[in-house]
Amino acid sequence: MTVTATAPTAIAHPVVKALNGDSPNSSAPLHRAEQLRSLVRLLTDASERVIEGWEAEATQNNNGTKTHAFPPGELYEARQIAVSAGAMIVDLVQDPQIRILELGSQYYEARALHITVEKGVPDILAEAPQGVPIEDLAARTGVKAHKLGRILRALCSIHVFAEVKPGVFANNRTSQALVGNDGLQSMTLSMGGIRYKTSASLPTVLFDPVRGQSESNVETAFQEDAGTDLPWWAWLKKYGATTRRSPTSKTELEIYGLAMLGTGRAHGAVHLEYPWEALGNATVVDVGGGIGSMCLDTAKRFPNLKFIVQDLLPVVQSAPPVWEKELPGAIDSGRVQFMEHDFFNEQPVQGADIYHMRYILHDWDDDRAVRILAALRPALLANPGARLLICDQVMNTTHGCELVDSAPAPLPANYGYATRLSHMLDLNMMTMFNGRERTAEELAVLARRAGLVVERIFKCPSLVWLTRLKVDEGWVGEVA
Repeated sequence: MTVTATAPTAIAHPVVKALNGDSPNSSAPLHRAEQLRSLVRLLTDASERVIEGWEAEATQNNNGTKTHAFPPGELYEARQIAVSAGAMIVDLVQDPQIRILELGSQYYEARALHITVEKGVPDILAEAPQGVPIEDLAARTGVKAHKLGRILRALCSIHVFAEVKPGVFANNRTSQALVGNDGLQSMTLSMGGIRYKTSASLPTVLFDPVRGQSESNVETAFQEDAGTDLPWWAWLKKYGATTRRSPTSKTELEIYGLAMLGTGRAHGAVHLEYPWEALGNATVVDVGGGIGSMCLDTAKRFPNLKFIVQDLLPVVQSAPPVWEKELPGAIDSGRVQFMEHDFFNEQPVQGADIYHMRYILHDWDDDRAVRILAALRPALLANPGARLLICDQVMNTTHGCELVDSAPAPLPANYGYATRLSHMLDLNMMTMFNGRERTAEELAVLARRAGLVVERIFKCPSLVWLTRLKVDEGWVGEVA
């Protein structure tokens, strides 16, 4: 099988090439000092590319033009290299024992972030860009001043928030991203609520001789922690509309819907990398689309497209208020419809142009993922031009995979620290669902089992890519 990945032109790194030979994955060990020098040069080169990209963006914004003076894929690649090289430098120069202790304790940093978001600290700070004294923040949040101050300083030390004067705090570039951002705040709260709590039960389940070997979505850390025999989705449907973290917080169902919106936007408008304009007035079916956040962003950009958003009833029922707020008239005009549908059942909308799934397959083990794909095959057969578009992470290993380009040496093939979030999300899939993020090769195997074939991978400037599938005309049944 040949898979074509669209990708930006690779950034040349002559220093690294001279040190390691032509192979980007040379296994010859580098002397520590030599490796540090190569990483510094790599970081310097990538940083200059990032600066060039920033300058191009500034020029573009000032001119009011949509033309990219600097390819966004190249800027993303340069950022990944800079982040990965910087992290490797930290690893080289930090005392290994201190580094281990930092890693083992970093859940306190996560909890500190959860607390500030739950108490609305970013939005409070946005009211006074010059900074807010800790006493005022304490009065607004109900958290004792010196305790809240220590929480904020822990975050300031890792460059989230800023202490502009002694005991006076303000937003910085990172915390500013949370201001007024319901989606990102909700995703942070979701990670800080049930998911954070559930992660503590992962060792118990993982080390269990039976449950640790299971791929079932009812034998996960979630069931252990929640004391339920329901899978997450059934639990959310039954209890999510009433369960709250505190009397004043949103319900888990509300948080989940907004969190999916926030996650999609945090990964960037990956779906816009697809050539939608060429489809004219096509119909797009968003399978398991939540409140339709992908469709919402796409509908704003391409006014001729029509959308059908499918999900479980409580989820799609929560969608109309979001659409009315962000794209008034789309529902009344019929541009978007909401449909209750279980994606394990055969797709009821036959012959649409695009069937889209975002963040669906990674929730499920291989056998169930094949069932989801197979349920779409009859609908794809009804229209020879129909395609299935999967928006999910395409994982790489630190050693490298054949279908995915590797990072320049001496970086890990998967860009190491720059893909840190990818692996955190993969472990979250294991913890909540016994799901998984997959490599390109693993996804291709699932497609073949369902009578589909990977036609093309669109490498996007994001952790999430687009993979396009079509019907395998020669399929005669599931292969082992």
